[in-house]
This record gives sequence, C-alpha cells and structure tokens, in this order.
Amino acid sequence: MEVNQNYEELKQSTKTILQVITSDDLYYGLCLLGVMIILIKIIDLIFLPFKKRKSLLFPFLKACLKVFVVGTIGMRICSMIPVLSDFTSQIFMSSSLLVVVLGFVFQEGLSNIVHGFILSVFKPFKNGDRVHITVDGESITGFIVSMDARHTIIKNIVNSSHVIIPNAKMDTCIIENTFFDGNRTASAFLDVTITYESDVERAIFLISQMIMRHPYVEKLRKEKGIIDPVKVMVRELGENGVGLRAVVMTQTVDENFAACSDLRYELLRAFNDEPDINFAYPHRVMVASDHTPGKTVAGANKIL
Repeated sequence: MEVNQNYEELKQSTKTILQVITSDDLYYGLCLLGVMIILIKIIDLIFLPFKKRKSLLFPFLKACLKVFVVGTIGMRICSMIPVLSDFTSQIFMSSSLLVVVLGFVFQEGLSNIVHGFILSVFKPFKNGDRVHITVDGESITGFIVSMDARHTIIKNIVNSSHVIIPNAKMDTCIIENTFFDGNRTASAFLDVTITYESDVERAIFLISQMIMRHPYVEKLRKEKGIIDPVKVMVRELGENGVGLRAVVMTQTVDENFAACSDLRYELLRAFNDEPDINFAYPHRVMVASDHTPGKTVAGANKIL
C-alpha cells in the first residue's frame, strides 16, 4: 500500500515537471529574460560615447533605464509564475494599489532615485571632483568616482577606499567642492624665516623665482595669462628672525601640496649654498664668568 502511494507521488511529480518543461510559459519567460539582457546591452552601447564625460546626468539616466527595464520585465515574468500571478494581477488591476505597494516596498529606493535626479540636474559635483562632506557625523574627503540610480561612490583620499553613499543622504548633506568652479585654483602660504643678518632682498628674489619655475605653478600662470612675478612679503619681524611669506597657486589641492613640498626642499638646498642667507631658528648662548674667590659669579642665558 505504501509502495503504491510513493509510486503515485513520484508519478505526479514527474507529470508536473514535464508540464512545466513543455509549457509555453516557460519558453516565453526565457524569451523575456533574453530580451531583458539584450535591452541592457543596448542601453550600455547607447551611453558608451558619454562614458568619458564627467557629467552625472548620463550615468544616472542609464541606471534609471536599466532599473525600468528590469522592473517591467521582471514583473511580467513574475505574473507567469502560478504562485505570484494572482498577486501581480491584482496590483496591475488597481493603479492606486500599485502606487501604494511600490511606495511601501521601494520607499528608500525611490527616494534615492529622486535625490539622484536632483543631483544630476543641479550638478553640485561631477565625476572627478574633490569634495568634503559630513554624513552621519563622519567627515569624508575624496574624489567622486560615479553616481547611479541608488548611490554615489567617493574614493577616500585617506586610505583609497571607496565610500558608497545613498543619494538621499548625499543630496541633504553640505558639500564642499574644491573643483566646483571651472576656473578653480588652490593656494597655500609658503612661510620662510631667515636671520636678521641675512640678505633679505636676495632671499625674496630666490623664493619668487623658484615658485614661478615650478611646473605646477608655471602651468597655472600660463593658463591664466599671469606675467607678474610672484610677490614675497615680509610677514613679521619675529623674535628669531625675519618671516617671509609667499602664496603658491596651482590648479588643484593635490598639486599645491606637492608644489609646496618641492619648494621647501629646493629652498633648503638653495639657502645652504648662499653664504649671505641663513635660516633662523631658536638657539641658546651661554656666558659664564670667572669663579675667582671674592668675585661675583655672573651667568646669562640669551635666546637669539
């Protein structure tokens, strides 16, 4: 009796599998899946010429089209599955129910799409821009890598990791974009302190010439059409020496940091070769008197 029952169950299972395999819905669903893959490839080809552009609009539109194609065809395939067919039919029969269900299920996803659209239209940043943002109390500085329908990817300059931030949070945070202006420049002070006995005019000339000859500075000066020499100002007459200051201007923050580092090294070598220029630094001179009995012992510490 039990053997006959197992046989009947096996027979019924085999019959069900054969019905599924020979069903037209199966091949129709596979065709839809193939069409979906082809459409995704076509979308990639259409947006391929815009890949090198730094605009966020085209990658965002490509991502939205992919989401639409996958969502539409995916719902159609789900409607062909017996378990899900009744549910999907009820959703399509009631547009209001469709809106409610989609709004509830994809609340966060739709929010990211809407905020991504806002970011792509108003363009507070573009691919390759260096930005500084604060998200959930954490400060992040890095370069914009890409933005799709859901999130924005930033390459952190601290550890070169990729930070993935939802578009909804990206749109509501304060963004400091150092590349926002097309005519952007980055500047920093180059401070040098020399002794009072040094040749100040010679030091000013050397600093100005070195700054203008640096490749990053020279590139910016040619682009801006600047021909005036770099000004070196006397910042202070300090306790240890004469403080000189110059402004180093480059196109980007990274170039500026590299330029200032190179210039400090070059100034160190140049001033060591100049007999009339010396760097100022705190040092101590000790003066001791004779210790002969009956004489006053005098001592003095003097900081130069």
